[in-house]
Amino acid sequence: MNHPLETVTFRTGGSYGKRACSPGWYWDHQKPFHDYDIFYVISGRGTMTLGEETFELQKQSCVVMRPGDLPKAAQDPKNRLTVLYLHFGLSGAEEWDAGFPFPRFTLVGEAFQAENMLYQAMDVLEFPLPLQQLEFDCLMKRFFANLFRLHLSPQEPTGCSVRQMQKARQMMAYIRERSGIGMDLELLAREMNMSAQYMSRLFKACTGETIKAFIARTKMQRAGELLVQSRMSISELAERMEYSDVYAFSKSFKKVFNVSPTQYLASTRLSQQVPSPARRER
Repeated sequence: MNHPLETVTFRTGGSYGKRACSPGWYWDHQKPFHDYDIFYVISGRGTMTLGEETFELQKQSCVVMRPGDLPKAAQDPKNRLTVLYLHFGLSGAEEWDAGFPFPRFTLVGEAFQAENMLYQAMDVLEFPLPLQQLEFDCLMKRFFANLFRLHLSPQEPTGCSVRQMQKARQMMAYIRERSGIGMDLELLAREMNMSAQYMSRLFKACTGETIKAFIARTKMQRAGELLVQSRMSISELAERMEYSDVYAFSKSFKKVFNVSPTQYLASTRLSQQVPSPARRER
């Protein structure tokens, strides 16, 4: 059976933006919603009532509203709200028997990167280009796919929770963006808002690989690119990748690619194809 996300198309056309709520702000929507709306809290605290449910709003709260809703919301006067909102339409939703298949309220957490995804969707609306509708649909499906995962069974096959897996993926993205160079585990742990010891355990549990091994592998993948694309010598490349000598660098390189740097370079010159890194065993 197809997931509901596979049967609908997200449509542009609604209002969107960022709002820093002024002192005394209170929202009492008098007319039922005719479309869908994401209400995401960047900062501040407050409450929102939808029907008989009342939700406590705080940083990273995400509320999804549906046609027919009459939301009411208020903020803490000492900690005013700043929010993102994005209205959208749906084609194909009339086929859903049980209505919109996502919970009204989710505290998404840092790893979800909701703010970044919503800004991307707003950028698509702000600067309409060819394929705008397709891009908006893809971005919104990505957003709701991630939201849906947060409400799956709390355990994945690895034994890690969905949130832990998202945190591990966030670490991987952070390391890849920097090609593994200059990685300090204490600094990375502070970026992830956890201790270095817990971070290392979580990464190993969720990926089957130590974080140090992942950093080394990421470095070697970048080294393979530079070896082919630049005129750097192997000794220069070893220094660039923070290795004290060529032997240690070559040993790490061979562990990832199954060939030495010299063999790797020769094979790419002959075939014009870059060998893929060796698959690691979980």
